[in-house]
Amino acid sequence: MAANTRKASTPFAPDELARNAKLFYEADRLEKDAYDIIGTSLATADAWLRFTEAKRVADTKRTEAYQDLMRIRRSTLGSRSGQALCNDR
Repeated sequence: MAANTRKASTPFAPDELARNAKLFYEADRLEKDAYDIIGTSLATADAWLRFTEAKRVADTKRTEAYQDLMRIRRSTLGSRSGQALCNDR
């Protein structure tokens, strides 16, 4: 059986992950605020308009957080690919 000679993967930068988590928490907070506008009772047309705008803002923040997470992953995977190329020599 061949030994695994690959180096351990490069860990994510803790400060980047913490900042990214804050983006997701902010998206969650914005979404909760949006749903609080309509509540559990029948909402007025004005409330639905405010909800729609607030939900759009929350969704935009969640998209920003997701794209940032993918950027972090790509940078980590990219550094691993570079390591693999160096190890193959």
